[in-house]
Amino acid sequence: MNRFNAFLASEKEKINALPDWRTRGGYIWQYYKLWIIGIVCGVWFISFVVYQWFTVPKENWIQITFANTYAEVGNGSELWEDFIDYSGYDPSEKNVVLHNTSYFDYSMNQGRGNTYYETFVAHVDTGMLDAITMPREALEALGTGGRLMDLSREECTSLVEKYGDRLVYCQPANEEYSAEPVPIGIDISDSRLVTEYHAYSDSCALGIGALSSHLDAVETFLDYLFVEAE
Repeated sequence: MNRFNAFLASEKEKINALPDWRTRGGYIWQYYKLWIIGIVCGVWFISFVVYQWFTVPKENWIQITFANTYAEVGNGSELWEDFIDYSGYDPSEKNVVLHNTSYFDYSMNQGRGNTYYETFVAHVDTGMLDAITMPREALEALGTGGRLMDLSREECTSLVEKYGDRLVYCQPANEEYSAEPVPIGIDISDSRLVTEYHAYSDSCALGIGALSSHLDAVETFLDYLFVEAE
């Protein structure tokens, strides 16, 4: 510590001996610019982290992936804005996440090795993904892998009471789970996602992520899809 204090005193003496502030500034920049840059970057980084911590929503109201569509139905789209208006969800409190850049078809062996599928798996296995839409046959195939929620579960009772006539079934690949087809999706081919937003041209079905904890939000989204447009 004494050596450091001696160094500071020596540098202070050198700087004070310089004729003017311009010369002093040049000396400081020449010998200490890396320190100055490092301190500025450190302050900026800490400020950024604090800003993110206090202003960016940490959780989601809902996260939905619209797979295999080129329609503009992602974040910031008309669908995104209309759904927020309908649901009353405040994006400043939590995120409303709509993805529309995912392209894979499990029925065509586009699974392992496909970046979009691997992202789907990661989001399901971490509980991030609440729902996914795609053509009905593709969803039926996807359901065999066990990453879509079995809608016969007790927590899905409210959904099934409303949309039980639209259930989509698949035969699980794991026969120990069930030797019979199980409901893994809801047909939404005639919903406004198709008729108004033109996300799909033919059949369409919605599946729920196996570990989703936002079933109430998924139900709200389904209700929105079938409410009559004003």
